[in-house]
Amino acid sequence: MAMNDIEILSPQTHPGQAESFVDRYLLYIMAQASAAASSAFHGQLADMGVSVPKWRILASLYPDKSLNVGDLARKCLMKQPTLTRQLDRLCAEGLTERRHEDRDRRGVLVTLSAEGRARATRYVAMARQHESEILADYSAEEVAVLKDILIELAERARAKG
Repeated sequence: MAMNDIEILSPQTHPGQAESFVDRYLLYIMAQASAAASSAFHGQLADMGVSVPKWRILASLYPDKSLNVGDLARKCLMKQPTLTRQLDRLCAEGLTERRHEDRDRRGVLVTLSAEGRARATRYVAMARQHESEILADYSAEEVAVLKDILIELAERARAKG
């Protein structure tokens, strides 16, 4: 089932019923928020023939990052073998490039090609527009606080393992 095929439910879906555990469970709420907020944008990408993994890779390398495969996999929320297959496709399309690290010939750095950067520029502009639309009812301060809290939450969760 594609992300945009998932029905996003809210506690008001069944009036008169008591809240279920997940209605106030933070991880479920974050997943629901992510799915609801991402659905339209992911649909736009799909209409352009761009998969979510492809988008994440291009956006993570944008505008001029060089990341090793392990770091890129973590940033893109992918397992390394899955990322490697995606990178094979992106390299074949001429959107990314691999090169050996200077200090360790075994290490591989991934960067955007000129065409990859051009496409990522378009996709990032679309993402920024989408983000501004879904956050339009919040003040700049509220948006900054929300992002800071989520970043800190992610960092603390990673530290706990």
